[in-house]
Amino acid sequence: MSDSVPSILAIGSCRIFRPLRRLHEHGAINLVNYSEHQWFTHTAAAARQFVDVLDGTTHIPEALRRAALEADVVFPSDMRSVAALRADAVVVEVSSLKQHRIGGIELNAHKVYGIAVESGLDYRPIVQGLTSELPKDHLLKSMQVVYTTQGELASDLLSIRDRMACPVMTVNHLYSEMRDGTPAPDRVRLTEALRQVEAEHDIFMHDTQPAIVEYGVDAALQDQNHYRTNFEAVVGAHLLGSIRNLMDAQSSLWS
Repeated sequence: MSDSVPSILAIGSCRIFRPLRRLHEHGAINLVNYSEHQWFTHTAAAARQFVDVLDGTTHIPEALRRAALEADVVFPSDMRSVAALRADAVVVEVSSLKQHRIGGIELNAHKVYGIAVESGLDYRPIVQGLTSELPKDHLLKSMQVVYTTQGELASDLLSIRDRMACPVMTVNHLYSEMRDGTPAPDRVRLTEALRQVEAEHDIFMHDTQPAIVEYGVDAALQDQNHYRTNFEAVVGAHLLGSIRNLMDAQSSLWS
C-alpha cells in the first residue's frame, strides 16, 4: 500500500466506529463518515441497506426511522451522500444473523427492543416477531423476523463490494466465552459463516478473537457486547493492521 492515508467507510456499531474514529483523529485513516452518515447496523442486510440509502436505492420512510436508525441525530429526508460513497475500502461489522424487517426495510434490533418495551406488553415475544398482541396500528405490527442464510450473507456483502468498487473487510462479533471457558456457540457460528464468505468470495474477515485473547477477556471487554474504553486503542491498531493487509493484498485488483 502507498503511504497515503486510506479513506474508509465504516458500517456497523460502536464496536468498530469508536476505534476507527480514534484512528481518524490520529490521522491514520480518513473515516469518510466520521461526522455524518453514522447509524448503527448489526446484520449484513442492514449494511447493504446502509449503502442503498447512501446511493439513493432505498429511502427509509420517516415513520420507520425510529425503528431502523440507531443514532443520536435526526437525519434529513434525503439521506443520499456522494462523499460517503468514495472510499478506498469498506469495513463492515456483522454481529448478528437475526434480521428484523418491515416491508423490505431492515430494522435495528436495539431500537425494536426499545419500542417493544414501550408497548407495555411482554417485549420478549415481540422481538421474536410474535406481534399478534400488538394493536393494529402499532409500528411493529407487521414486523417479520428472519435469519440470514449463507447465500444471503454473501449476496449482501458482494452487493456492497460491487457498488462501492473497492475492497470490503468484515468484522465479526466480539469473541466471548461461556462460564466454562468455551467460546460462545452463536458467535462461533457467525464467525464460521463469515469465514466461508471469505473463502468463497475473497472478502477478508477481521477476527476479534486474537486481540481479546491476547489481553484477556476481562481486560478487553466491559461486557459481552462492548469493549472497555481503554482497550479501544488496541482494537484500532489491530483493525488498522488488517486494513493495510487488505489493501496490500487487493490493490492490484482495484487499481
